[in-house]
Amino acid sequence: MAGPNSYAYASAQTAVGLAIETSRGTPVQPTFIIKTKDPKYTPKRELIPDDTLQGSMVDVYSLVPGLRYDSHGWSSYPYLDSFPLFLRCLLGSNDNLVTAPAATQLYAAAVAGATTIQTKATIAANSWIVIDTGGVIETHLTTAVVGTTAPYTVTLEYPLIYAHSANAAITGLTGHQFSLLNNVGQGNQPPSATITDWDGDQWRQLAAAQLDKLTIKGNATGLVDYTCDWFANPSITPAAPTTTATVTQAVPGWTFAIALAGVQVGYVLDWEIEMSRGVKPIPALQGTQEYFLYFANALTATAKVTVVEQSGAPQLVQFQNGDQFSVDITMFDLTNGFAMNLHSSNAMWKTGELTRGKEEVTAQLECQMLPTTNDALAGGVSPIIATVANSQATSY
Repeated sequence: MAGPNSYAYASAQTAVGLAIETSRGTPVQPTFIIKTKDPKYTPKRELIPDDTLQGSMVDVYSLVPGLRYDSHGWSSYPYLDSFPLFLRCLLGSNDNLVTAPAATQLYAAAVAGATTIQTKATIAANSWIVIDTGGVIETHLTTAVVGTTAPYTVTLEYPLIYAHSANAAITGLTGHQFSLLNNVGQGNQPPSATITDWDGDQWRQLAAAQLDKLTIKGNATGLVDYTCDWFANPSITPAAPTTTATVTQAVPGWTFAIALAGVQVGYVLDWEIEMSRGVKPIPALQGTQEYFLYFANALTATAKVTVVEQSGAPQLVQFQNGDQFSVDITMFDLTNGFAMNLHSSNAMWKTGELTRGKEEVTAQLECQMLPTTNDALAGGVSPIIATVANSQATSY
């Protein structure tokens, strides 16, 4: 029979906050409340056995508390107002800001499939723009502009999805770019974060959190999603923060566009990018039960795709020939047009196979993203450069 102090707390009450720390290990209040699924908080306490011989037929007489760290992780959808925090905490570079172009309009109607548009004001190359609103909203990266007076001809990285009428609105977005950190010394460690966790009963705050692994994936019928894993200091009890979550919409899988070797591929069934830092808690004699630090090792970045097999098996041929190629992935949400781009200038298929478990023949492939100076914003080389385009005009 339940007693008078028996309770149960609903998972629906859960709230998780995240913020990048100014000083590693000094906790800060969350800058974003992160919408999460199945968050898992795990205290990792080492118990050291006393296994001396004391005259009885037992192995362990006592367990002595040792060092402790806490782990945290969750899955969710990449809401693109807060997701730059994850990219910076994993890759490490400062935010390379790409200024939003001024708002303008289409000078003339544009047809679906067009790779250029005419605009009333010029738009610089490598700018992120949202074209139109409502059910025909779409986001693009510009690659070139021609003209000294209106109409200006602006080239887009990918063809238009929809037709748009003259005078349709064009809104500029700020680009936030991140790549592997190599140029600051001191271990070239990514910034740490503070995770703030509410389980319906208690607030917990985990400082010095280091992002270990980030996996982003999607398909045509669901939402793009991600999983993340963190290592952090033992939790403390903080002051309760504000728990208002973002109103930004999740990204639908169908807005995904991919180009391999510069050629857009429209027959991908599902995809996944995994980036890992192999974070390791390092113990040291400090007179406390905390670990000395959580060390982020070298970055590994891989991608998987499943494609509907095409004539000539183009991706399998790339694998068989040992070709190197670029990978470019873009997606956007349908309310604000916020976008994310994941780019590797050089990749190679590591595995490839034909599968026939469904009615259609498919090919499953995995590639290694290889480091280049092209994708490095912070010295050395990087296997990937990640960009989020949104309305935040300041750096993360």
